[in-house]
Amino acid sequence: MEDPRAKVEHYLETNKIPQLFEAITSDLLFYKPANPKEHIVKYLENVKVAGTAPLINEQDLETMFGMFDITKRGTVTAEQANRALQVILGPAADLAEVGVKPGSNLTKDQFVSSMAHALKRASPYRQQ
Repeated sequence: MEDPRAKVEHYLETNKIPQLFEAITSDLLFYKPANPKEHIVKYLENVKVAGTAPLINEQDLETMFGMFDITKRGTVTAEQANRALQVILGPAADLAEVGVKPGSNLTKDQFVSSMAHALKRASPYRQQ
């Protein structure tokens, strides 16, 4: 018999429910609407049609790369990039899922591309 907790966790993960709630919460905190319930309904209607908008763009990722490349060598380790992804998505996030090999070094372009791909995969629905 399957563990009920594992079944629930699988459901939540498969349907990206935590990411959806996080996106809704972020949107509420950013806009601080007078009527939060109405705002959530409109947000979900927009998500149904267009998907969620990414909270982190390429410029943000380039800035993040600079924060990790403190020696200005032009590369960061896969482990540093993985830690950055885990800060954003949680401890289960892994850049290996988008082809980053452990122990490798990433240039800024590789870092931005890999992170953007991983973030897009984690998005609850289509990207705008």
